[in-house]
Parts: sequence; C-alpha cells; structure tokens
Amino acid sequence: MFRRILFFGIIFFMILSILGIGYLANINRDVITINLAWKIYEISKIGLILLSWASGALLVILIVAIKDTRRYFLNWKATKIHKKELKIQEMYSKGANALLARRNTEAIGYFDKILQQDSNHIDSLLRLGNLFHKEKNINEAIRLHQKAMDLSPSNIEILFALEADYEEARRLEDALHMLKHILDIDGTNLTALYKMRDIYQRQGRWEDANMVQIKILKGIFSSEDRKVEQQRFIGMRYELGRSLLEDGNLDKAKRVFKGVLKLDKDFIPAYLGLGEVYLSEGDVTGASELWERAYYTTSSVTFLLRLEDLFLSLGEPNKIIEIYQRALSSRPNDLILNFFLGKLYYRLEMVDDAYDILTSMDSGAEDLPDLHKLIGNIYLRRGFPDKASQEFKKALKFRKKVVIPYRCSKCEYLSTDWSGRCPQCGKWNTFAVYLEKPC
Repeated sequence: MFRRILFFGIIFFMILSILGIGYLANINRDVITINLAWKIYEISKIGLILLSWASGALLVILIVAIKDTRRYFLNWKATKIHKKELKIQEMYSKGANALLARRNTEAIGYFDKILQQDSNHIDSLLRLGNLFHKEKNINEAIRLHQKAMDLSPSNIEILFALEADYEEARRLEDALHMLKHILDIDGTNLTALYKMRDIYQRQGRWEDANMVQIKILKGIFSSEDRKVEQQRFIGMRYELGRSLLEDGNLDKAKRVFKGVLKLDKDFIPAYLGLGEVYLSEGDVTGASELWERAYYTTSSVTFLLRLEDLFLSLGEPNKIIEIYQRALSSRPNDLILNFFLGKLYYRLEMVDDAYDILTSMDSGAEDLPDLHKLIGNIYLRRGFPDKASQEFKKALKFRKKVVIPYRCSKCEYLSTDWSGRCPQCGKWNTFAVYLEKPC
C-alpha cells in the first residue's frame, strides 16, 4: 500500500514539476549553445534543466525497475526451490517411514526419486547406501557413501557407513583409513577405537591393537566396562608376547609376558608363554621351576601336564613323578592330581603303580568316566577282560585312547588342545582341564 502511495505521489510531483518548468521556460527564453564536437545545439536554459531532470528521473526509474525485477526473479526462484525442497522432504519422510517399517524396496524407490531430482541430497545418499549395504550390494553402497563423503567430508555418520562398507568388502586397509579419518575429527571416539582395535586383532597386528586399547582404557569411565577392557588389554598383551616369541624376539617377548604377570598373577597363558621363552633360550631349569611355581600360585593342572610332556621328552620321567608327589603331599585327596599321576604311571607302562593309585581314589571319583576308561585299560593289560568290560560299561562314550580335554570356563567349549584364548568366545585365560562327569 505504501509503495503505491509513494508511486502516485512521485507521478503527481513530476506533473507539477513539468508544469512549473514549462511556465518558467515561457518567461525565460535565454538560449545556451552546446558543442558536441560533431554538432552544435542551441537549447534554452529551462529546457536544459528539464532535460537534466528528466534524465536523472529516468535513471532512477531504471534502477528501481532493475532492482524490483531482480527481487521478483529471486523471490520466484526461492519459491520454486522451496517448493522443490518441500517435495523432497515429503518423499524423504515417506522413505524414512518405509525404512522404519522394513519395507526396504519401497524406501529404495523414494530415495532414488529424491536423487533423480537432487543428486547431491546427502541424507538420501546415506540411507540409500545403507539399504544397498543390507542388500549386500556393497559396490553400490560404497559408491553412494563415497559421494556423500565428498559432499560432507566431516560427517561422522557417513564415515562410519563407508567404513562398514569397506569391512564388508574385506578392504580392511580402506576401513582403517576411514577410522583414522574419524579419529582425526574426534580423537576420543570410542566406537572408532573399538572398530580399529578389532580390525587389528583380525589382522594379528597385536602391537597396533595394544596401542589402540590403551586409548580405549583412557576414554572409559564406567568401572564395569573398564574392568572388562582391562582384561582384554591383558589378553592382547599376551598375544603380543606370543607373536614376538614366534618371530624369535625373545627378549621383548620375555618383558611382555612378565608385564602381563604383573597385571594379573593368575594369568595362566603368560606363565606358559614365559616358560616357552626360557625353553627357546635353552633354560630348561628356568622353565620347569617357573611352571612348578605357577602351579602352586594358580592350582592349574595345565602346568603339571606341560611339565609332564617336557620331562618325558627329555627322558627324565622321575622329575615329573617327583613334582606330582610333592603336589600330592600338600593335597593328598585331590582327585585331579591322583588321576593325572595314575595316568602318568599308565603312560610310563607302570601298570601296577597306576592301578594302585587309581583304584585307591575315594568314592568321589566313581562318577568320572575317564577314570573307568583307564582302569579298564589296566585290567586289559593285566589279563582281566571281564573286569575291564565292567569298567568300560561304567564309562560313558568310551574311546580307545584316553584324552582329557580342556574346557572354556566362559562358553564351555571343549578342545583337546590347550589355547591361551578360547577360539569360540574369544576370551583369554579360560581353558582348564575338564574331567567329564555323567549327566
């Protein structure tokens, strides 16, 4: 309304001005000569004033007209863009709702339509890439997420999505590159640190994994989570020691294993690893003394079994028998110690000694199928097949060879081979000798 009043006011003023100037021109007829080089003009003073005024007015009108035209064009363009954005937002909402309802095909359709109208719509690139990831179309997921990252290189969500694509495609070095990029943006991002650590573990890069785990421990404030991650750190230090041992770096492996035992004096794998270092150095006495001390520290029969294999391989069975007997002197009724000493006697063809100790075990051992298997074998060797048959009947799932398995205390995984880390649940220091009991 104001603009209209102003416009008509200017027109009215111009009309009055023209009338006034016309009147002045009629009573003032003086002439001014204007030389334009190519031609000479004569014009009245009032006419010159009127021409100058009209030229200025015309220039102002042109400027105002240009501004208004530009403003109109920009408003039209903004309105058009806004309508397009509203339409895209509506389609994106429908796609997001379809995604939440797990109607993936429908969601893909919406996001694809959005990208046809705006190929740089970051959210649609991200969601569509995630959908293709779920559909196992990893190459297309990588293409979309890569484009989204190019448009928004600091978007953490996009970087994690692309990292997941690379992991799925087994391009682990590319995945690590993405995680390093994330940590350059946010150095304390625990999710990135967890993922990086897990990749290093899968690659067997234990030194790198240890460095990352230290950063994880610095970023954890929950006492429960810290306890879990501290145990993981100990296990990873052990794995570092193992890798150094396998590479022949005995001095560094020794330092790492000793460091693990300072953190956890009951960590059985570290004692075994340290003993292997001593053996690799030719220090049999150091290894045997370490493992015997470790048995008294942890009460793990695993050390006695390792000592048994060591001394038998050296042709010195008396030493392991003495160790068993020393252990039994403090625990005379220990079923496991009696069983393994009897098993050792049987292994050494000391059948009578094996028979005496195995048959003298108290009633608590009657439910051990492995015990009956051994006694049955002894009866066979002594020529009593009927008694042997009775023992075998007592044993469940009899096997010709008596093999005592190891069981994981966390997931109950059974294995005939000892390991510092359970291959099923991935926990460290969980394997222990398992004497089967019937249900």
